[in-house]
Amino acid sequence: MTVKLNWEGDKVERVTLDHVSDAMVEFGLRCETAAKKRLQPNGHGVKTGTLRRSIHTATPGYNWAADNVAPTAATPERGGKEAKPTEKNGKLRLELGSGMEYAMAVHQGHGSFEGYHYLTEAVAEIKPKLPGILERHKLK
Repeated sequence: MTVKLNWEGDKVERVTLDHVSDAMVEFGLRCETAAKKRLQPNGHGVKTGTLRRSIHTATPGYNWAADNVAPTAATPERGGKEAKPTEKNGKLRLELGSGMEYAMAVHQGHGSFEGYHYLTEAVAEIKPKLPGILERHKLK
């Protein structure tokens, strides 16, 4: 008896990466929202809202420096858009941040200011929700 195997491992891997990619898009958008909530005009370093509006997800290789603009109340909202992760050697990558030149100082702190850690705290807040996000995007 001869059995012919129709190997579809590559197809299964691609479909799986597509579903995980969709989950990462959702995770990134949730992290973005959580980071923005940490920078509200209630004494948390918000004067114009430019930094808050600049926070977004991006595909690795994105030119963050191009996002740097003068802080005004009329700066564009960069977030809320789906950024697809990139895949390399079976690993997916997605970035979250701000291109504002002062973003790291507000995040990490400077001098006696300890910083708001708005990005890392947002990821820590959303991370426990990752299993549910992956569940919604699983293969059916």
